[in-house]
Amino acid sequence: MHAQAKDIELDPVARNRYGFFGTTAKNGDPWATGWWRYRVPGRGRVGWTRVVDRLYEAGFTGTLSVEHEDPLWGGTPEKVCQGLAIAHHTLRPLVVA
Repeated sequence: MHAQAKDIELDPVARNRYGFFGTTAKNGDPWATGWWRYRVPGRGRVGWTRVVDRLYEAGFTGTLSVEHEDPLWGGTPEKVCQGLAIAHHTLRPLVVA
């Protein structure tokens, strides 16, 4: 079994401006969604305690991988490592080894 951990940040005001599908004018920026962006676990809206509890409740015994697409913690190897450290700090206390 495998599950991916990715968080999200929402901007309801921008959602009302751009609509459900977000902005269509990305101007070369693939991260320009309009009202949401991916975040590393712990920097968005996902309640990771509840998610991990539900995984265990369903019998999950596999790997929980971090899908790192956070534009604030990317771009350089150092920032990527910092983003992964944030995710590790968030998820490690919740995962039974």
